[in-house]
Amino acid sequence: MNLFEYLEFQYRKWRLKRKRQTVVIRGSCNMCGSCCRSICLHVGGKWLKNNKQFLKAIEEDGLLSRFEICGKTEEGYLKFSCTSLTDNGTCSDYENRPQLCRNFPNPSIFIQFGELPAGCGFRMSTEIDFEKILQDAMHDEGKIKSGHIPEGK
Repeated sequence: MNLFEYLEFQYRKWRLKRKRQTVVIRGSCNMCGSCCRSICLHVGGKWLKNNKQFLKAIEEDGLLSRFEICGKTEEGYLKFSCTSLTDNGTCSDYENRPQLCRNFPNPSIFIQFGELPAGCGFRMSTEIDFEKILQDAMHDEGKIKSGHIPEGK
């Protein structure tokens, strides 16, 4: 992640916090396999751009060897496909899948301006973080009011 991407990421996190919002993930996996094809990998705090970075990532996490380079984005990031994906869109080694697969979809995708693959059964949005508002209100009891609203008001 370059400096501009880092600052942009931090700004989006700050803006969500300021608006008291959180990223919400809804839906479920429909086993389309889109998340396993033509994806970019974010390893060690940066998006992989060359074969040397990819080989180093494999040294650190051998499970990443299941991915193979299948192209590049317009921005120069490597695109990968998983060799464990079966023809019916499921993982042939599901129990031993890498952590990045276990964590999919992760809210950081949204914060980093990423998108879910076309056809994915998950969706992401932002919503007011009710727990945060409640926690703030509990710490400032002067803001908490109770009672009935008179009719006609």
